Amino acid sequence: MKLPSLIQKEQRYFTPEEAQRLVDAAEGQYKVLFALMFAAGMRISELAGLRVEDVNFKESIIHIRRSMFIHKEVTPKTAAGYRNVDIDSATLDMLKKFIGKRKDGRLFVSKKGTALVGGNINREVLKPICKELGIPEGTTHAFRHGRISVLVQNGVPGELIKKWVGHTDLRTTARYSHFPSEYRKEVVSKLAIKS
Repeated sequence: MKLPSLIQKEQRYFTPEEAQRLVDAAEGQYKVLFALMFAAGMRISELAGLRVEDVNFKESIIHIRRSMFIHKEVTPKTAAGYRNVDIDSATLDMLKKFIGKRKDGRLFVSKKGTALVGGNINREVLKPICKELGIPEGTTHAFRHGRISVLVQNGVPGELIKKWVGHTDLRTTARYSHFPSEYRKEVVSKLAIKS
């Protein structure tokens, strides 16, 4: 009896090294956008809906209150999508310089001044940079998968990860967790019985 073959293709995720190379190669607002995607694990629709007034520099927090869907401002994807995301100081400094003296309005906009569209960013900005750098192609969602993987690999409690990324269930968070072979080998080595 021949068993059926199961082909499981793992979701593309950016490693911290790949994310850093992408941020370094990006220009203008995309440098900040990519850095924030990896630092916060936000959905591109949430970043497209982000406003200057959603950034709390005093508390180092970004307030997620809205999202964009087909050029319309809508509520976040789920009730858990309404959240506060803690941001590291380096990303916050980059964001502060990018915002400058602005007090309100969309944080990121298209060339036409409208909200960003994920598909356009992927096609016109991210994939060409991946190709230029020789990094396997990924979409904006690969930053989110990468961020969640880094949090899991560093032992951040699942409930905190769930809160930061707006998941309603840890099973969803688990589907976003990836473990590269170097990490797996390191864990196995640490757990080996010493003779």
